[in-house]
Amino acid sequence: MTHPQQHAGADPRESVARGAAFHEAGHLDEAAAIYRQILAQSPENFDALHLLGVLTLQQGRFHEAQRLIRAAVGINPHDAAALGNLGLSYLRDGQLDTAIRWLGVALKLQPHSASALLNAASAMRALGRCRDAIPLLEKAYAEDPTSYAVCRLLGQCFLECGMAQRAVEAFDAATYAEPESAEAWKSLAAALTAAGEDERARACAVRANAFNSRSSAPPADHPAGPQAVVTEPSVDILADVAYVLLTNGLHDEAIEHLEQALRIDPSNLGNRWTIAIARLKPVYRDTPDLLAARAAFTNSLAEIAGWYERTPGIAVPYKSVGLIQPFYVSYQDFNNRDLLRQHGSLCAAWMATLPSEISGTSRGPIPEPFTHRDGRKLRLGIVSTQIRGHSTWHAITKGWLENIDRSKFEIIVFQLNKDSDQETAKARLAAAHVEDRPTSVPDWIQAIRSAAVDVLVYPSVAMDPLPLQLASLRLAPIQAATWGHPETTGLPTIDLYLSGDAFEPADAASHYTETLIRLPNFGVYIEPLNPTMVEPDLSALGLPDDDPLLLCPGAPFKYSPIDDQVWVEIARRLKKGLFRRRSGGRLVFFRSHVRALDAMLETRLRSAFAAAQVEFDAHVSYIEHLDRPRFFGLLRRSALMLDTLGFSGFNLGVQAIECGLPLLAYEGEFMRGRLASAIMRRLGLPELVATTKEDFVTKAVDLASNPGKRAELRGAILAQREILFRDLAPIRALESELTQAVERGSGSAGA
Repeated sequence: MTHPQQHAGADPRESVARGAAFHEAGHLDEAAAIYRQILAQSPENFDALHLLGVLTLQQGRFHEAQRLIRAAVGINPHDAAALGNLGLSYLRDGQLDTAIRWLGVALKLQPHSASALLNAASAMRALGRCRDAIPLLEKAYAEDPTSYAVCRLLGQCFLECGMAQRAVEAFDAATYAEPESAEAWKSLAAALTAAGEDERARACAVRANAFNSRSSAPPADHPAGPQAVVTEPSVDILADVAYVLLTNGLHDEAIEHLEQALRIDPSNLGNRWTIAIARLKPVYRDTPDLLAARAAFTNSLAEIAGWYERTPGIAVPYKSVGLIQPFYVSYQDFNNRDLLRQHGSLCAAWMATLPSEISGTSRGPIPEPFTHRDGRKLRLGIVSTQIRGHSTWHAITKGWLENIDRSKFEIIVFQLNKDSDQETAKARLAAAHVEDRPTSVPDWIQAIRSAAVDVLVYPSVAMDPLPLQLASLRLAPIQAATWGHPETTGLPTIDLYLSGDAFEPADAASHYTETLIRLPNFGVYIEPLNPTMVEPDLSALGLPDDDPLLLCPGAPFKYSPIDDQVWVEIARRLKKGLFRRRSGGRLVFFRSHVRALDAMLETRLRSAFAAAQVEFDAHVSYIEHLDRPRFFGLLRRSALMLDTLGFSGFNLGVQAIECGLPLLAYEGEFMRGRLASAIMRRLGLPELVATTKEDFVTKAVDLASNPGKRAELRGAILAQREILFRDLAPIRALESELTQAVERGSGSAGA
């Protein structure tokens, strides 16, 4: 090989060409030496400045790359390639707005540059501007439809914008571009899951795992010989495939993948943690399966706590918090306080490992709470991913935000995601400020701490990763949760649990790690929905028009195997009509967005019916998910709604009442199983509340066969339903409770 110094006196163009040849061959030191020799003789040589800048960019020396390429652009400001590379240097350095500006200049000169389009889109996506990135990527795809990078980023943007079917198309193209890429197949599986194509998603996850390997040449003395290829599974892909399987409810298969990953990297806390929580399944085969999973989860929490204590050097524990939440434990009809206390203690301990330069703790202690002597308003922060048309927003957050006294409170909303709709617009009008700009945990921590709120309220903690991560930290003097997910958080950083007195049994305090605050009635202010109703075509749904319809609208994970005999017994006792084709009543279940879960539940119920010698298809129908107007129309057309036992539904209950549909509620042991029964008791209709499973079965069958009684109940519901709405008593009590809590200083400020 010719040494670069032999060309010191050569023509600069020839020297640049030789440097570029070294550069292209991967001999970066030799190429750099030539470029520097050229610049020593000709400091304003555009090509040498530009290419040396590209070389330093490849080496990760971003600031030097920016200096060199800026100098080149100063010489030739119309070179699109240099402008594009300057933008790329800022993109790699994380200076996203600057990157977009330079890439925009490059695209004005060369609007069809696929690389500049891709890089500009990458910067926009990193800023949370996926919708702005999509047109650029579609243009890049038109220029180069075989680009794996373009197809994959386009799929990611579609998926993050909720355009699942378009994401499937883009990731399909990515698998054509790189047919043996485990990452491409894994991404396609995730998009198919979001699109509801569960079987194909599972097949793609299997294929991702099949391609999940990395190859390397073994040493010359390897037993298989120097030409052999050693294949080792990739921990990251194993974990990614496991998450696709988890999304499809295939927890046992997901755990197998994660255990394989753990054998490769036993120090991986994230995978170990995910295995522990994945023991909790959405749908169980039978009661022994449920009890075994609960025991496995209990043991796993203890094991992981012990492993963490005795294992030094675990990398970034805080990154494991929120990877997966113990969401499904709440659908088990047990007191979960001690289990969730263990979970919450680990989350708080791991989030405490967040470096001070990230967490912002170096900025000093949390401000002390105020007293009324200050004469200023109490500053209330609301932290949520659901500042939009969502059940938590409609049931809880909206009424609080719009009705709390503005002369006493200043409300700042921290909207943790970019999903916005007309309800988000209402929040912006009601709040003093809505903060939605941060894009990372550190940025959110800084935004919340900078707001210096007196009280921080999380409407729901266990439904999304980011609220759990933030709630595991002490970011305000007083921190509270409420029943967006109706269960204790278990977090030592949450001081208060804001509930409704009507929901809670006498011994409710023993169900919470937080101090329970029992606000009057439901604890919330709700407005009537005044729903638009469209009469559904029953025959098109496969439903009879001459049988009482008993709606069972809960998600699959709300139906515990412990209660299967309730549905069997209702079907058994329903009286036969005069004609054989009539069943005396039909249980109507709804298919969800995850078909694998539907199939698991239906298989289990069919088995329970068969064991009891009750014909399933004569008494049970499954129908597709309906849009809201047709769903409300079906509510008005049906005979009865049946509560889900153990984990009730508040919004569904209110919707039934709005449509005049009698709701048979089951009053459970815990708040989460008493939401519907509280509604019926508030309406003064205790005859629609069952306190035992036998009572529930008896009342369901009696009401199914008694249209006169149902008509009487409909009349009572329509006459009394207004009592559920526009209740200001909980709002006034909430104001008082929060003020008193701040004045007492009941949180552990500065912890």
